[in-house]
Amino acid sequence: MKAITFLATLLVTIVSCNCQKNTTQSNVVATNSDKTEATMQADVPVIKYEANSRGLAFAVKVENQILYVSRERDFKDYEEKIKISDADWKEIVTLAKAVDLSKVKDLKWPTEKRYYDGAAHANITFISGGVEYPANGFDHGFPPVEIEKLVNKIVKLTEK
Repeated sequence: MKAITFLATLLVTIVSCNCQKNTTQSNVVATNSDKTEATMQADVPVIKYEANSRGLAFAVKVENQILYVSRERDFKDYEEKIKISDADWKEIVTLAKAVDLSKVKDLKWPTEKRYYDGAAHANITFISGGVEYPANGFDHGFPPVEIEKLVNKIVKLTEK
């Protein structure tokens, strides 16, 4: 009886170890494919820009050569979808890659008009590799110098 119990325990142990090995191998394959997609995503971050005040609600998402725009407060989905030309997309990619994502949260705003309703409150968030890099708030129309060209380009493309 002891021999049967010992053999059954040994069999269960061997089978369970083999299952863990198969699971680990499939996780490695999934992780490698995730890294490839994460690397592609890291090349061009998704950019979300929002500006809000009492009379203004404006949200833009830049992703895969498309601008998604909403002009409603508390929107569930973007209303407009604008295709970005190749030349504009190359400029956005160049400007976005020049931004040091680790320092985005420390960007200094040049004005404080949003404190007395002189400008809408704006914010920008970069999403790269599944990680969000939000900036401190700033005045709509007066972005920090480090991202000024990028923000102005995105806003200008929504005005067409």
